[in-house]
Amino acid sequence: MAKKTLKGEPKVESKAVLARLDDGTIQLTFTIPYDVVQTTREAVLKELANDVEVPGFRKGKAPLDLAMKNIDRQRLYEHTLQHLLPQHYAKAILEHNLMPVLQPRFELVSVEEEHDWTIRAVTCELPEIDLGDYKKTVSDLKKAEIWTPAKGDPKASNEPSREEREQQIINALLESATLSLPRPLIEEEINHKLSQLLDQVQKLGLTVEQYLASTNRTVEQLKQDYASQSQASIKLVLILNRVAEAEKVQVSEAEIEEIANTTASGGGNGHSKTAVSPEQKSLIRAVLSRRKALDSLVNLI
Repeated sequence: MAKKTLKGEPKVESKAVLARLDDGTIQLTFTIPYDVVQTTREAVLKELANDVEVPGFRKGKAPLDLAMKNIDRQRLYEHTLQHLLPQHYAKAILEHNLMPVLQPRFELVSVEEEHDWTIRAVTCELPEIDLGDYKKTVSDLKKAEIWTPAKGDPKASNEPSREEREQQIINALLESATLSLPRPLIEEEINHKLSQLLDQVQKLGLTVEQYLASTNRTVEQLKQDYASQSQASIKLVLILNRVAEAEKVQVSEAEIEEIANTTASGGGNGHSKTAVSPEQKSLIRAVLSRRKALDSLVNLI
């Protein structure tokens, strides 16, 4: 949550209380002294007053007390929080030596006039992952009954396809690895899926309600489905990242550039070439790393 510093804005003067929930969710609760709130709000008010038009005065030139009457109170609160929250949250992260992987969700615990403000930030770090003896788990799949020919069927092959082997490895890793997913991680993925669904149904000229009616599902059922899917997909990503780390998987710049160039040229379908950002290249590296990790396990069977 980036912001510019306002003239007269006070230094951070809050202490954060850290709480870790059983699932790994992190709660940081910090209290901001009211004098800090007031000083910041006054600085924000002066900034907002520059865009206020008051009859009889040029834009931004009206006395502050008159300008204030034309500034929405909710807007003033929101802008004040936008200036207060980033610095207090950043200080709390450093204070407790945390490495959050998500942008925080802020909850207003108390923002009363003439009193200190209390804010709670909810986020999480990456969970610890115990892969166990994952190589043995994968190797043991060779003995699995599902990969032996069906009795009485001499034509049945005991050689599964690569896709079948990959899926069995994925299932085995999901069952054998031990990790607890923080709720914010799951909620983030659910919201991402809901956002994608909204875009898709809008392109079809439908509302979400119409889509749900056509699939005979409720919003709650949809969220439950997405929650289940999200847990499995997040676990798989984290597990393969850990396998890639354990196997010391390397991804070369040439491999990243090859995918990046394909992406930039629109997949070779004649679309104009667009630049690939460092963030996209980082994502490509992560995807290739997980792909190689899975390939290394497929080779065990």
